[in-house]
Amino acid sequence: MIGTGTSHGCISVMNGIVSGTGAVIGIDLATHAVYREEGTAQEVEVVGEQTDTGLARICVRRALESIGADPSVGYHLSVSSDIPPSRGLKSSSSVCNAVIKAVYSAHGAEADIMDIIELGVQCAKEARVTVTGSFDDAVGCELGGFIVTDNRTDTILRKEPVDPMDAIVFVPERVKVRVPRESYEARAADMEMIKEVCLRDPLAAMTMNGRLIAEITGESQEIIDDLLEAGALAAGISGTGPAVAALCRKGEGKGISARLPYRTLLAETR
Repeated sequence: MIGTGTSHGCISVMNGIVSGTGAVIGIDLATHAVYREEGTAQEVEVVGEQTDTGLARICVRRALESIGADPSVGYHLSVSSDIPPSRGLKSSSSVCNAVIKAVYSAHGAEADIMDIIELGVQCAKEARVTVTGSFDDAVGCELGGFIVTDNRTDTILRKEPVDPMDAIVFVPERVKVRVPRESYEARAADMEMIKEVCLRDPLAAMTMNGRLIAEITGESQEIIDDLLEAGALAAGISGTGPAVAALCRKGEGKGISARLPYRTLLAETR
């Protein structure tokens, strides 16, 4: 009994920590999960960058419970991803979606994609890897496009395709640093202004949001400036950082990235 599942990543356009309204754009970095029931042990293998396996185990258990299967069954789960964990690139949401889909695939269970997304959000909350519930991230990872959601009610407010663009992601070696929620709440007025801009100009909102998050978290804006000066259409901190994401015209990403002395990943919008 073997099942597979794949999900993707997304980058922030607007952080939803304070207002509850979040916005993202999907990119084609991917997470793959392979689930096989065997033996009595419950084994989770993470291929690539080391990360905690607790979230994946929660996803397996809750997926099995949701279809009426035995959550104590032995299994082997392998997870591999292009998305570096704990950098603000929605790796947790992508893992949730991929693992749940793999378990369902193994059991031949059919489910509406929104039910899978909702279950993944609940898993992320149980694992305490999210501040907002990350409904925007989960939807963006699975559906792609430009997504705006109300994370308080898990409602999609806006969903539309995006023009094909290259995405450049600067990935620091360090992982994210937790910043008190009060630091975000102190900038609520600025976030509300970004929310208004987001509805008419997502790329402008992405840069405004990225700069604001950099100020709140104490990250340098030098890389944001460098990316914009090199030709990016938008650039900013993704999630709560420390990764910086930029969008540029199709075909220009490789050239822009090559001019910058940083470790970057290249992707495309989806």
